[in-house]
This record gives sequence, C-alpha cells and structure tokens, in this order.
Amino acid sequence: PSDCEGAQQRLFPSPVAPTANIDDRDAAAAMADWAEYIEPELRAGFRDALKVVADDLGRASAHQESGATFYHVNVPKAHADHWCSALNQARLVIHYRHHLPDEDGDMDADPDAETWMAMLQSEIYSIIMEFLVTSVLWLK
Repeated sequence: PSDCEGAQQRLFPSPVAPTANIDDRDAAAAMADWAEYIEPELRAGFRDALKVVADDLGRASAHQESGATFYHVNVPKAHADHWCSALNQARLVIHYRHHLPDEDGDMDADPDAETWMAMLQSEIYSIIMEFLVTSVLWLK
C-alpha cells in the first residue's frame, strides 16, 4: 500500500483517535511508541503474508483440457491466515486506490471499466477469503 495513503492509514492506523482527550505530549509519545514497536511488526507480518501467498502461487500447477487451462493452487491450512491477511490487504488497497464505496455506499451512476474491474477483484478476493475461513480455518 506504499503508494496509497488511505490504505496506509487503514492498515496502520494511529493509536490516538483524533477526538481523544489526551494532551499533545502524551499523544506524541504514544505515536512514537507505536511507530517504534508496533508498526514495524505489522509491516513485517504483512510482508510475511504476501511472501507465503507468492510462494504458494509459485507452486501452482496448470494443465490443458478441452482447450481451457485449469490451475491448481494448494493452500495448506497453516497458510490460510497468511492468505486472509494478504487478500484483505489487497482489498483495502483496491478500495482506497479506486475510491470504491463502502458496502452501503452509493456507486457512481456509470462507473468506468477500471472501477468495475476493481470491484470485481475485491469481490473475488472476498469470496476466496470466505472460503478460507469457512472451509479451511474452521476445520478441526
């Protein structure tokens, strides 16, 4: 999300709410502690999740059948959390980069092709996340 300010603010929120009843010195100390101790771990966790997904995708297989290409990606249960994290990051970046509305928000009357594609990507990522949560993570 390095080039998307809205996504960065969502993924790495300030520890001090704008309406917090806290003096500037305490707010600055909280922000400094957050930047030093919490945010680097969050960023490392996000990078690790993206690496796990990239590695899993790198092991994908493909085969031709009846003129179509079919892909098979094995997502080990131990990687499902990483996949959910990476897909959620991607959805947030898409949302903010393309200024998509919230679920209850109104969409422009005639969105362009790029906006439609962004909405479709976000929905596909949501479906994959739902599958991972309900069919992989909840398995005993």
